[in-house]
Amino acid sequence: MSRLIIYDTTNFIDFPIGGQLTSIRNFLRYVCEHYPQRTKDILLVGTTTDEELTGQIKQLDIFGQKLRFLPVATAEKDLANIKKSLRFRYAKGLLTHRKTLKLTKSDCHYIHTPEAYGIIKLLCPRAICLLCSHGSYFNMEKGFRFHRKNKLILKGFQLYLKWILRNAKTIFIMDDDSEEQYKKYNKNLQRVQNSIICPATVTKKRHEGTDFLFVGRLSRDKRVEPIIRAVLSMTDDCRLTVVGNGEDYDNLIGYQSERVKFIGAVPPEAVKDHMQSADILVMNSVFEGLPMTILEALSHGLPVITTNVGAIGDAVRFGLDGEETDGTPEKIKEAAEHIMADYDSYAQNAFQRAKEYDYRTVNIKIYDTLCQFWKE
Repeated sequence: MSRLIIYDTTNFIDFPIGGQLTSIRNFLRYVCEHYPQRTKDILLVGTTTDEELTGQIKQLDIFGQKLRFLPVATAEKDLANIKKSLRFRYAKGLLTHRKTLKLTKSDCHYIHTPEAYGIIKLLCPRAICLLCSHGSYFNMEKGFRFHRKNKLILKGFQLYLKWILRNAKTIFIMDDDSEEQYKKYNKNLQRVQNSIICPATVTKKRHEGTDFLFVGRLSRDKRVEPIIRAVLSMTDDCRLTVVGNGEDYDNLIGYQSERVKFIGAVPPEAVKDHMQSADILVMNSVFEGLPMTILEALSHGLPVITTNVGAIGDAVRFGLDGEETDGTPEKIKEAAEHIMADYDSYAQNAFQRAKEYDYRTVNIKIYDTLCQFWKE
């Protein structure tokens, strides 16, 4: 009997807030609900914000089952002031706690964070590794917070990523860019989608005025400032709520006012509350895969204003449940005016679109593929 070991720089519960964590949890929910007998053979390898827990296997209560969890690195709570690379700490932690991991050639490794791959292969050269690429790996250096000016490190990282792509058993991908870039390195690509838990019904009515919402990391590549400027250029009854934290927080907090509120990072359930009370979600990213935030917004009947990058255009039907922007305040405002002119139609279309991404449908394919290597 083999183990399924799932790797990510998260605590698998509520940190850090984001689509990648939600996607992983939806997969775990599917397994817990449909194959509870297999959960005893799952090990989650992640991070913790409590340094004293690092290196200790504990049990997490997840969707009615108890899953084993090994945090191998300590993550900083304040995402606006990260001092050291979490990817480096995570890789180092895998080495440090290798005796606790006890990797064997029969284990199936499901990898969501690429730095884990090299350590796994070092500890167990015959390890079976499947990757989940939440966005193109070749965009990753754009989000680097460390070593951005070190061309040698950047070049080495690119070579490392290509080595990973060539040697993975299977790579789950979510967008056209990844498929186009990866196919020269690996033929075992499987197109999947992020998934959401879709409610049975949703009724969405726009507030007097309009409540806009941003959810995500406050970083340069998310381009939050143009969203703020767009909302402030609209009528006084338009408001923006910013949910999230990150390195760009200090540059943005000066905009805080009665019309622009910064909430900080909140648990997933609180994100849902903000979506239920908002009218329109705005995303303005330079690059993405298929953002879970957008799918969740659609499931709450929220029309979306977004850049058309990664796989966003696969999910959002521009002119029906969302509008496209080029990232500028002017285009965001123009998109908002289109939606507000026919809000009920956009909201109804958004919810109908979300049903196609329900977690039960999406995760059947992922589970069946993993079971080719995760033997009972």
